Amino acid sequence: MRLLLLLCAITCANAKIGASPSKVRPLASDEPKQSWRQQLNDALPHVQVRIAPLTHLKVRKNVEWLRTRLSIGADYSTQRGLWKLQYAWEDTFIGGRMVLKGTELQLHKAWVLTLGTAANLAATLRLRAALDLRNMRTSCRFGFRTESQGAINIVDGVDLVKRLPLDGQDGHAKLEVKLRVAFPQPDLNVENFGDEGNVYVGMGELEIDVDEMNLCLDW
Repeated sequence: MRLLLLLCAITCANAKIGASPSKVRPLASDEPKQSWRQQLNDALPHVQVRIAPLTHLKVRKNVEWLRTRLSIGADYSTQRGLWKLQYAWEDTFIGGRMVLKGTELQLHKAWVLTLGTAANLAATLRLRAALDLRNMRTSCRFGFRTESQGAINIVDGVDLVKRLPLDGQDGHAKLEVKLRVAFPQPDLNVENFGDEGNVYVGMGELEIDVDEMNLCLDW
C-alpha cells in the first residue's frame, strides 16, 4: 500500500497536479475566428498614406497645325502664388519634341533599343534636326550611346502619375495625381529559447506618398 501511495505521489508531482487550481476559461465560439484574423493581419502589409501635396492649376490651349501639336498655357502654384508660362510642341508623325531656340526650330527624338539577349543592356539613339528660320538652312545629327538599364527598386519607391477626368472622358477638366509608392520588404525573425525556436514571418508597411494634386484645364 505504501508503495502504491508513493507511486501516485510521484505521478502527481510530474503531472503538476496538486498545485493551486487554475481557472479554466470556457472557449468562446468566435475565438478561433479572431485568431485567424490576427494571423492574417500580421502577415499582410499595413498601408501608410502620407498626404501633403503641392497643388497647381494647369491651364492649356492645344493647337493642331501641320502634323504638329502646340500646347500653350501656364501653371499657377497655390503655395507660392506664382504663375509660370509653359509650352510644348510635339511632332505627331514620329512623336518628337520641337523647340524654338532663337531663330532655330529644333526637333528632338530618342529611341531606346534592346541589344541582343542582354536584358539590362540597351542603346539610345538620339535625333536632332534643326531648321534656321532666318536663312532656311537645315542640319541633322544622330547620336548613339549604350547604357545599362538597372532594375526598378520598388523598395525605394516608384513614381506614378494618374489623370482622373472630372467632367467625362471627353471633358476639359482633369485631376492629376502624382504619387510615390514604396513596396514593403518581408521580415523574417528567428527567436531561440534553449532547444526551442520560433520563426516569425511578416511584412513591412506599404508607403504611399501623395506629392502633387493638380487641376488641369485643357482646350
